[in-house]
Amino acid sequence: MQYLRRFAVTGSLCPSTRFFGERAALEVARQSRHFDATIVAGGGSGVVADRILRDSPAAIFVECEDRFVEHFAQRHPTSTILHDRVERLFELRPDLRDQRLLLASFIPTAGSFYNDELARLFVQICRGGGSVIQMRYLPHRMSARFFERLTDRGIVSERLFTVARNLPPVSMFALRSRLAPVVPLKPQAHPALIAADCEPIRAVR
Repeated sequence: MQYLRRFAVTGSLCPSTRFFGERAALEVARQSRHFDATIVAGGGSGVVADRILRDSPAAIFVECEDRFVEHFAQRHPTSTILHDRVERLFELRPDLRDQRLLLASFIPTAGSFYNDELARLFVQICRGGGSVIQMRYLPHRMSARFFERLTDRGIVSERLFTVARNLPPVSMFALRSRLAPVVPLKPQAHPALIAADCEPIRAVR
């Protein structure tokens, strides 16, 4: 019900599926070894965040919704979670300014959820040698404005994967600066994962 009550913030009507949660956790764990610290923004109900914590226990989580923060902290009392908007990351943790960060963002950016302050944070992280993994619901054109603004600021994007077994279907894109050190964004395709990601959602009757 929290998603329905706070749609203006969550940008979704229901939690992500475990299929997306597992795939996102795998991607974060794979990429995190290239960076000094891993930040996860917009953990929501925990379907994705719980799995990321399992595979990347040193990750720092950032969530602005009171209920989501409370439940996550209860489930994972030893985890690090910042109760605020990720746009204030460097105010909350100034020690992260000089580190190469991987930011995994599950914050909505489509349509009215466009946020230039968030875009500026992404640019700052990428220009500092870090990278951002951003969730993007299908159809991708809904968030075209946000990604176009990043392109205008010298940020390169690459689709990492798409999970059809989610409502709505969702992709993750990797972002980095054209001028920053290059890190491997996309692994070699794994047939089993592709089959799982692309399996269509079947309606429950």
